[in-house]
Amino acid sequence: MPKNIIAVALFFSSFVCFSADFVAGQDYELVQNSDTVEHKVKTPSVMEFFSFGCPWCYRLEPSVNKWVAKHGSKISFKKIPVVFNKDWEYYARAYYTAEALSLNSKLNPALFKAILDDKQPLNSNETMIAFLTKNGVDSATAQSAFNHSPSIDLDLATSQQMMASYHITAVPAFVVNNHYKTDLQMAKTEERLFAILDFLLAKGK
Repeated sequence: MPKNIIAVALFFSSFVCFSADFVAGQDYELVQNSDTVEHKVKTPSVMEFFSFGCPWCYRLEPSVNKWVAKHGSKISFKKIPVVFNKDWEYYARAYYTAEALSLNSKLNPALFKAILDDKQPLNSNETMIAFLTKNGVDSATAQSAFNHSPSIDLDLATSQQMMASYHITAVPAFVVNNHYKTDLQMAKTEERLFAILDFLLAKGK
């Protein structure tokens, strides 16, 4: 048998073995009250709940980006910053500031590195405003985002509501089609995590 056919066969058999092991309540959970959170859309959706203060989110970020790029326009992907403590509220506000300015591709890696690698104390309005300004955000815009921004306040309130509705207690966590939830702890490995996400996307509702 040609080597390329063998490789395809091995890949397919590996995926089948993975998906055969995926069990509701073990590898993923059903979200019972998802309809109250977000209207259903035709395009399959995936939400990642994360924080710049989460080391596992940082470690997984390159693989998440690669997985999202692989699916392209076939899915709708959205990151939701969570707030488990006061510091993470500053990080979430920084994420939404970057999103409003379409600067996530630049600022997300910079924030992860500054917080987790460089251990910068970006846990006050002043330090975060200074960081954003240093990284290309207009000073007035940065100050407005952290001192008075009704739209970002609303974003934060919405993310908190979604955390509660989807029972997000650990990150990184993923919600597929507003109906299924999984996380790295349930998946056990990065490889299984993305296989589970593919499985849930194919599963639909």
